Amino acid sequence: MNTAVMPLAFDFEGHAVRTINHDGATWWVMTDVCKVLGIANAPQAATRLDEDEKATIIINDSGTLNAERTIINESGLYSLILTSRKAAAKRFKKWITAEVLPTLRRTGTYSVGASPDFGRVLSVAEAAIHASQNAVKVLTPKAQAYHQLSCMDGLHTLTDAAKLCEMPRNRFLSTLEAVGWIYRPGGSGRWQGKADKIKAGFLTHKYHETRDSDGHLKERSQVVVTDRGIAKLRVVLTRFESAMLEGGAA
Repeated sequence: MNTAVMPLAFDFEGHAVRTINHDGATWWVMTDVCKVLGIANAPQAATRLDEDEKATIIINDSGTLNAERTIINESGLYSLILTSRKAAAKRFKKWITAEVLPTLRRTGTYSVGASPDFGRVLSVAEAAIHASQNAVKVLTPKAQAYHQLSCMDGLHTLTDAAKLCEMPRNRFLSTLEAVGWIYRPGGSGRWQGKADKIKAGFLTHKYHETRDSDGHLKERSQVVVTDRGIAKLRVVLTRFESAMLEGGAA
């Protein structure tokens, strides 16, 4: 018999969104997420998710007892956010990635006691943007290019992605190559994203200008990882490392 679990709920702009600790990771009650994102048909939306992005579980909370619900992981969550046309979708993603998930990972709980001071947060953000703009003016072209890439909203350089996945950069890159996410044309040169991973929304390429030794501007491309890709990679890398350990023990 499946044991009912108690969800942890938090408030997003007046909407209760429940989370579940499932297999050691944070999952989200799909109907709650769909309400926030303005997705009317949650069952239909669930059919568009990969099988490893969703699960069915029995929950027990104050509203319903032992109710079977569809839950989604981070990768599924970002998939739904990408399909939403509602203006709140971007705010919802920002709230989750910048506040809720870091808090859950750090403490295992999410505090909803006090409402955040949005005026103070906005002032801090504006000050940070102003400082960033001033810093760009004095950066070298090479550093400026990196600064532009590292500040992309919702996109992460391979170096930053490695940090988010808590893996050394070189091992991270070799693992991504081994699992078919990135490759080097002809075996050398700059990393490129595999077409199927770009189509799935896990990777993309960004273009920026740099100056060569003669001072000429050249356009360069760099593969970057999306928020959805980061969530997917956490699953992929865990499975890959487990398979490697089992293979080594065999």
